[in-house]
Amino acid sequence: MPRKPISIWIGQIVIALAWLIFTASYIYHGALYGPAIITAIYPDPWALAMVLALTALELAVIGFVGWTVVLISRRSPYGRWFGLFLLALLFAATVYSQLNPSSSALLPSNDAQRVGYLFGQALTFVLFLVLLWRFGFSRASRSFFARPRPKADIPAAGFAQTDSV
Repeated sequence: MPRKPISIWIGQIVIALAWLIFTASYIYHGALYGPAIITAIYPDPWALAMVLALTALELAVIGFVGWTVVLISRRSPYGRWFGLFLLALLFAATVYSQLNPSSSALLPSNDAQRVGYLFGQALTFVLFLVLLWRFGFSRASRSFFARPRPKADIPAAGFAQTDSV
């Protein structure tokens, strides 16, 4: 049984941290705004059904990401592909947030800061792409997520396998 590669550890930690942040944010905002939303839309059954459907969808996403972390720990091939999908989604969200910044207060104000900002962004994107590649397609990753062969298929040591009886 091969050891867990460092790219798998890093990918699993990144996915788990994103899951914890999303889940904590969902719980906080649900507790803060949930009663007011339910009270405001209670008379309209379609709006209430829509809120309940969105809540079910968000809980399914939370469950999917949590189960992906478990699948990665169990060395399941589905964990590899689901983890790669979630890391690609995180990369897409990172690129989107960098291309559409929310406030100008966090943007650099002079040329030296702009160069450092550009270098940091480029380095972040390159390292994330390397993580994606190593998590999904490296030899160590493929061997870690490979299903072990059954014992019946492996010949005993020192004995030649023959077909004649």
